[in-house]
Amino acid sequence: MSYLPPYSECLSSGTVSLLREMSSSLGDDIKRWRSTSVEAYQTQLSCLERMRHEIMLLRTTVSSQETTMNSLTNEIDRLRLSKGVCEREFREYRAQVRAMLSRLKNGKEDLESAESEIMSLSLVGNKDSLVNGHVSENVAVTIGEEEFSDLEDEIRSAICAVPSYKSIRITSIEKQNAENSALLRNVYKARCNALRDPNMTMKLYYCGGKGGTLHRVLKEGFQPKDMVVGDFGVGMYFTQNPVRAMQYSEPGLLLQCEVGIGNAESVLKMDQTRNRPPVGFDSILTGERDVDHIGIYSHQRHNELQYLVFDSKQAVPLYLIYFTV
Repeated sequence: MSYLPPYSECLSSGTVSLLREMSSSLGDDIKRWRSTSVEAYQTQLSCLERMRHEIMLLRTTVSSQETTMNSLTNEIDRLRLSKGVCEREFREYRAQVRAMLSRLKNGKEDLESAESEIMSLSLVGNKDSLVNGHVSENVAVTIGEEEFSDLEDEIRSAICAVPSYKSIRITSIEKQNAENSALLRNVYKARCNALRDPNMTMKLYYCGGKGGTLHRVLKEGFQPKDMVVGDFGVGMYFTQNPVRAMQYSEPGLLLQCEVGIGNAESVLKMDQTRNRPPVGFDSILTGERDVDHIGIYSHQRHNELQYLVFDSKQAVPLYLIYFTV
């Protein structure tokens, strides 16, 4: 057996003192680290609270801006309707004045009675208005000279790219009155908002209407019965090229539309039974279709692609263009 002295007796007084100092210093370091960590956590928590408050403010601002934008959009639509009514009433008033002056020049009425009738004319138009020389029930109105010129230049620049079409002359252009246009556009906007890409819309020309349906489409908008069986499926075909659209349209007429393309899938395989876009898409971009039509468009073949939509609410008519050769 051996004797082991107590541990404390093995250490000198200097060593014990040194250990006590180290222990005290380590405790102080732990306290300082804890204090520093608590301050850092408090700073981070304060930053998070400020960020949360700013996010709430931004959400409130965005919500108020959306409300303002919606009210402005409604006001714009209301003003457009009011403007369309005023324009129609003014045209009718002007037509009546011109007719009165014409009769006056022909000597059928005296000046006093003509002035009296002109002053008594109401600015409220009749149900029927004269459009392009024929009567329509407040459905289509002729566009202004500036609007006509801009659209004519746009169409002519595309037509002149094909030499055989340079002799085509645009005679008149019709559009819907403001009331009908607003109703159809509300339906169209609602459908576009349901697309995967609501902002993807294009002005295109309708590849259809040989059966004399374009006037009805301009008046009532597209309907499910306007779907046609084509090489790439059952739907409505549109193109960016007016010359291409003329090959499918009623002779002498061309319909420009706004189309909600959404997320379009490029398709090259023909399938006449296709009646819906592929999964995850809103429309398809088709390959080339053959056209063999007797007349000024006979045996024309172009490489322009076409868009195919499968919902009649996905397009709204803009302008009905009259042209001659």
